[in-house]
Amino acid sequence: GEGAAVRGGSMASIAALGCVRVAPALVGARVATGNAGRRGRTASKRVSAEAGESGATATVEPPRDADAAVATRPSREACLPAASTAPPAAVAAFLKRKGRHAKFQGSMTGAVRLVESAESLRVGRGVRDYMSLPASQYNTLDGETVTRRGDDVFVCELGKLDFLGFTIKPVLTANVDVQPDGKGTVIRVEAATLKGSSLVEKADDLFEIDSVNRVGWRYLEDCDADSSTENTYDDAGKPEGRPCEIASETIVTVYLLVPSWFPFTVKATERTGNFVVKQVVKQVVPRFLKQLKNDYDVWATGDDCRDATCAGDLFDVDMEEK
Repeated sequence: GEGAAVRGGSMASIAALGCVRVAPALVGARVATGNAGRRGRTASKRVSAEAGESGATATVEPPRDADAAVATRPSREACLPAASTAPPAAVAAFLKRKGRHAKFQGSMTGAVRLVESAESLRVGRGVRDYMSLPASQYNTLDGETVTRRGDDVFVCELGKLDFLGFTIKPVLTANVDVQPDGKGTVIRVEAATLKGSSLVEKADDLFEIDSVNRVGWRYLEDCDADSSTENTYDDAGKPEGRPCEIASETIVTVYLLVPSWFPFTVKATERTGNFVVKQVVKQVVPRFLKQLKNDYDVWATGDDCRDATCAGDLFDVDMEEK
């Protein structure tokens, strides 16, 4: 039933696949000078400063040429890099196999806020620079569950998960495609295998995963009109930094060829599978984004050690969580 404990990671984790995005050590295409990344600043927004207890408010109007940027403010969806909607060749071939097919899916779009300091931007450590880092310089985020297999290929070993009475441990191989000009990263699962009992491992060819994680970013003052975020200033009135957001959209789809000996119907299998995948995505994506922010904060200070920020719990999921 839906209460079946399935530990995140596996199929679903992958979903968080994005997660596997091996937290890029982050990104960042080179910041083209000063105002390049600042274009599109919402013109309609006013910078307000309240004068202490008097309640007086001083308002500074933005430059006229900023008005044209209002119509082009990037939404969260618009800041995410494009990714192919076509399934991998292995998945396409799998779907042509005869038998009872079941499909589980989970998706989530999330974001984490951070501040890009004027100093980090000056020394080439802004968010765009972070997002432009080659995959070879990525921080794996989790030293125990994610390992590097090449410059842009990573292997993620998910935790054990109980699925309809079977204990499985998925191992995913993901490819990281860094987009030009620091626009973001697309992480896609290229292969998946199962570890477990002899019965589970024999069933390894009975499932496929199509998991895509798109990671992008944007300056918040350039965004939605309902965003109340503004630049931060020091006591002298000089900008301290610009509020930004790193966003991630993860879509995980698991395909299962239900064996004839399986004691559950396709419908019952899909009900439990969907519950599991959605729980994994729901719990792993926020954790992934939080660690991504922590990694950027460290990298922006000039630290290039790229040490993983956690050890073994990135893909932990509590299937009892509601």
